[in-house]
Amino acid sequence: MTNVPGRDSRFIPVGIIVLLFLTIQSRHGWAQEPGEQVFNTTCFACHTIGGGRLVGPDLLGVHERRSQAWLENFVRSSQSMINNGDPEAVALFAEFNQMPMPDSVISDEQIGQVLNYIKVQSSSAAANTSAEVLVADDQAEVQEQPTSVEDIQTGQDLFQGYIRLKNGGPPCNACHEVRNDAVIGGGILATELTSVFSRMGGAGVKAILGHAPFPVMQAAYQDQSLTEQEVTALVAFLEYADSEQYNQLPRDYGVGLLLSGFAGASVLFIFFAFVWRGRKKGSVNQTIYDRQIKSASD
Repeated sequence: MTNVPGRDSRFIPVGIIVLLFLTIQSRHGWAQEPGEQVFNTTCFACHTIGGGRLVGPDLLGVHERRSQAWLENFVRSSQSMINNGDPEAVALFAEFNQMPMPDSVISDEQIGQVLNYIKVQSSSAAANTSAEVLVADDQAEVQEQPTSVEDIQTGQDLFQGYIRLKNGGPPCNACHEVRNDAVIGGGILATELTSVFSRMGGAGVKAILGHAPFPVMQAAYQDQSLTEQEVTALVAFLEYADSEQYNQLPRDYGVGLLLSGFAGASVLFIFFAFVWRGRKKGSVNQTIYDRQIKSASD
């Protein structure tokens, strides 16, 4: 083999490796871009870019469907747009089971960075999105494990706080309630979760529990995130609670309580009438008055 003058063939493979490394580095960088960082912190629990619907819509190509100004306003406060009657915002709210998107906790500059990141990712992913989504869906179906009774019971105990969360976070029923005869009443600070599995699906519930997108949840579970096993158990319990909600509808105790009140009052009246049956009848004041009149006349 003839060596090229001035070059050592032993260094060619090393040069190729360095070139490949620099190519990858130029695409991804040592750190995430600002828009990617924000998306992976506040958005990805509810949205994907080319991965299909989750809690909210797939954002692939969203810049082609909506104007920049509309997107910025929607991210900033979707509920304000809904309350103002924006037809597209109202339609999205209805399509996704009236799950409110929380008002933005990021700055306008960060909103612009996220939208730019979505635009860039949409351009690179548009060609092969359909095939990837189908493959991912098929793999998810194959890998999905049936819910076990043990998972449901563990999730129920975690929800109520009978089993402490490993990282020390608060139990779910501190803020949420689930209508189920086996569960004690929960808090009313946040959404009632009986039908959350139907509204969001298993993937959506898992995403919310694994990476809380809501400010209150982020504060409550900061540095105290749920483990994968805890998320699996809670999802199993919420799926069960959703499937059983028809048999767990709140009962109307109003009439029964009214009748019980009348019955209790009647029993008390009868009891006191029996105890006081030998009590002095008539007016005490009148007796004293008659005695004084009689003494005066004597």
